[in-house]
Amino acid sequence: MPGPLYSRRTLLAGTAALTLAGCGAATERALSDVTLSVWRYKTTAGNFMAAAGQADTPYQVRYVDLPGGPLVLNAYAAGALDYAYMSEIPPAFALQSGTPLRLIATHQGDVNNSGVLVVKGSSARRFSDLRGRTIAYTPNTNNHYYLLKLLEAHDLRLSDVQAIGLPANDANAAFTRGHVEATVTGGISALLTESLLGGRWIVRSVAGLYSGNFCISAHPAALADSLKRAAIRDYLRREQATWQWIDQNPDRWADLSATLSSQPAALFRRLAREASRPALIVPPAKAAIASLQHVADDLARFALVRDRHDLSALWEPGLI
Repeated sequence: MPGPLYSRRTLLAGTAALTLAGCGAATERALSDVTLSVWRYKTTAGNFMAAAGQADTPYQVRYVDLPGGPLVLNAYAAGALDYAYMSEIPPAFALQSGTPLRLIATHQGDVNNSGVLVVKGSSARRFSDLRGRTIAYTPNTNNHYYLLKLLEAHDLRLSDVQAIGLPANDANAAFTRGHVEATVTGGISALLTESLLGGRWIVRSVAGLYSGNFCISAHPAALADSLKRAAIRDYLRREQATWQWIDQNPDRWADLSATLSSQPAALFRRLAREASRPALIVPPAKAAIASLQHVADDLARFALVRDRHDLSALWEPGLI
């Protein structure tokens, strides 16, 4: 269980006296002066904090709505983000490009309902049947990584299939219109494709290929600011409490998710029911740190990043 949230009194006590450059006068900044820029997407905790009773923060939260992946790293590079959730894939790209971020916690995610769907009528019954056939994926994402790991596990190379890299929406469209036979997908998009569009799983879980871990990250400049650091610590614990609320209230979460996405609530209930484990935020542990490094090493081995990078320097413990 997480520790108690910081009280408003404790947080507001964390003020910092700052000298105004050029005038010698001193002023005090309070936590109420802080605006924390947080990445948000349809399935992230920021959408459910109000329902979980965690939205009344003693600082301002500015949500930045982006599709994810490279755009989140671009926002970090531009100094437009203080805090973001991401998979184990972006940190290696961030280190390679010099994008400023630190990893402060681990989000234990799901490995079920992620894998490969084939179109209705496909003769493929197992992944190895896709040799020589078309398969869509989204480059430099989890789905790209899943594809490369599945190929490796079945003694295949990328050249053994007709792999077509497309943005996520385009990959879904190519699959639903029958332009490709298979697609690498996961989460609610996969269930929607399966249940409403006739897709059929040939790989339904990436267990053994991917840990299911995600990373909670923060901008180093935000962490270096004492008040923003306090806000990040508080928001992190509120997110932790929100995920616990989601685990305890799957039907309410499904209804809210359906409203946000205009997709059937039944699919979100199924996603929660079939999850491999509860979605929880935990402090970074040795196993999670090793898992992230393993992914980074794979990305180098697959030549998705130029060199092998030691990601241990990205971790900043002690915020949770």
